[in-house]
Amino acid sequence: MKNLLINVFLVLVSVNTFAGDLKLSPGEQYLEDFLAKTQTLAADFEQTLRAHDGEVIQKSEGRFYFNRPSKFRWNYKTPYQQVIVSDGLRIWIYDVELQQVTVQKQTNSLPATPMALLEDSSTLHQNFNITPLDEKAGIYRLKLTSKTKESDFGEIVIGLDDKGLRFMQLHDQFEQVTDIVFSDLLTNTKLSKDIFEFTPPEGVDVFGG
Repeated sequence: MKNLLINVFLVLVSVNTFAGDLKLSPGEQYLEDFLAKTQTLAADFEQTLRAHDGEVIQKSEGRFYFNRPSKFRWNYKTPYQQVIVSDGLRIWIYDVELQQVTVQKQTNSLPATPMALLEDSSTLHQNFNITPLDEKAGIYRLKLTSKTKESDFGEIVIGLDDKGLRFMQLHDQFEQVTDIVFSDLLTNTKLSKDIFEFTPPEGVDVFGG
């Protein structure tokens, strides 16, 4: 599942906004503002993976960072330590317990993935149907339905408020649901370039390239 989440954040990181002079719902306006104005983000996250019947398969938490364009980092702290880093050219996945690193070239051919939400807003309406849902405690929910069958996620629900992205809910092709809730958001702060760099530790096994 985490490998799918690598793509979660390659359509939310460009400076383009929604096209045209369409009247936007409050939730869509928050999304537009987030896409247009957020250059960097750092936040804690809690991630829960559930089966189709609601049974919790796994809970994890950690720290997430991104920096436009194309750079992000997931630091998983529990239940297992894992680091996922995009330096803009490659994506590095480091499993601390297994002492194993997997590296793959980053590709821009991910238009219908949740990560594309962060990466290129100009393709948002081209690849997703967007439906405003509701508002609760100041957080507006939007449902994004992929227009292509190639997506790993048939439906994505995101929640936003005036501070930015608050949660994502991903419905995958296996009828599993992943909830990612963000807290302690810091936007447009200067992030060290070291956050988005990765060098495999000495002695670990490295696969791919």
